[in-house]
Amino acid sequence: MTTHIVTDSSVRFLDLENNHHVLISLVPTTVRFEDHAIEDHPDLLLGEVRSHFEADAGKAYADPPSVEQLASVYSGLQDKTDEIVSIHTSAGISATYQNAVKASESFRGRCDIQVIDSTSLSAGLGMLASRAAAAAEAGSSLENVVRVVRGIIPRLYVVFFLDDLAYLERHGLVSRSQAILGNMLNIFPFLTVEHGRLIPMEKVRSRIRAQEKLIEFVMEFSDIEHLGILHSTTEPDEEALSVAERLEALYPDTPISYVNYGPALATYVGLNGLGLLVLESEEEAL
Repeated sequence: MTTHIVTDSSVRFLDLENNHHVLISLVPTTVRFEDHAIEDHPDLLLGEVRSHFEADAGKAYADPPSVEQLASVYSGLQDKTDEIVSIHTSAGISATYQNAVKASESFRGRCDIQVIDSTSLSAGLGMLASRAAAAAEAGSSLENVVRVVRGIIPRLYVVFFLDDLAYLERHGLVSRSQAILGNMLNIFPFLTVEHGRLIPMEKVRSRIRAQEKLIEFVMEFSDIEHLGILHSTTEPDEEALSVAERLEALYPDTPISYVNYGPALATYVGLNGLGLLVLESEEEAL
């Protein structure tokens, strides 16, 4: 039987054709507001729920799939496969990985479920899930699919900047006083996913300088396999296109994809963030 892939519904794919890939099943990530909740999914654009974020003044949280929800998805796949690779948002950001490990335990002896901590999120998770599905579709064994995913994880980087520190304060990444002062001074924090955690790095005083920081980060790599620009608007705006133009000049042979990041990621980076996914080439990483 062909190996199937399970991942979070907060995933964002660089190739939209993977939104409904026959070998990829999604477990629900729920974005919870003060008085209601919505289920994130790859087809959901941030603009469709922007009003909910604005009404709740940045108080939304992303709830991970429960053990029961994960077990339900695993159970539903048993008539199709007895081999599952379950890839999830970083354990340093979400409890999904831990819940998946618990859910998989009840299937021992009936289904081989390999649970992987992506140490990433959103489009980073999408890169891993899509590569895993491609390997499975090509006939790779479960062990080889896992090997493909684990080989990509150390080469995958996600960085962001945002314009509202209230989102970081809600998740304990900055103090309340830092968030208030930073917003008063129009500070733009620069975030990176490091060792599976969102880490606030440098802070700058303008969006132009924040764009420069993104470019400078990418320039640390001499050979890049793929780049992704994560933007909040339905279509890439002038800022995203400008960053892409500069990256194309620096890396003319590297494919660049645009990704509209979703509500789950917006609970961390807000409604006006801009990010980059960098997949370092395998040769460069060695």
